[in-house]
Amino acid sequence: GKMILTILLASYTNGGLLFSRFYGPSLCSEPQQAGWLARIREHTAPEWDLLAADHPEQCAHVDDCSILFKRIIDIVLLVVGNREHDALLLLEFGRAFETCFRSLYRLPTTAQVAANNRQSAEKKLLAAYWNVCLLVDEMIDEGSIDHFEAATVLKALDLKPAK
Repeated sequence: GKMILTILLASYTNGGLLFSRFYGPSLCSEPQQAGWLARIREHTAPEWDLLAADHPEQCAHVDDCSILFKRIIDIVLLVVGNREHDALLLLEFGRAFETCFRSLYRLPTTAQVAANNRQSAEKKLLAAYWNVCLLVDEMIDEGSIDHFEAATVLKALDLKPAK
């Protein structure tokens, strides 16, 4: 069945939702989505602060689902998948997504940002929102992961490196 149920991008500082995609019939209405978001928030909140330190990825569980969440500068990526799927698959997906996302938005590494705090992934995301929509659609098809290879995805999106 579907592997990815939900992919979210949230602001690290205030937790505000910047981007969301829901897959599957049980998440097609707004009330269903809102209730689901509240549960994801509740289950990830205890570990949210760990993202600030040297913990690149965290895992949480809600119902029979796994949540992988990781920080990309000032954004947090949350990927919710079926529990029966290997958590490693979610991790692999999360890392591939981050690689593509950083390339798309030309973001420095988190370490580089620490030295220079003016970079904001959130601002770049909002300035070119369609990029993330294309990226998610390229990587996930109806909740199934299409591509893990960052190079394949970026090539499909025909992204040229910044001149």
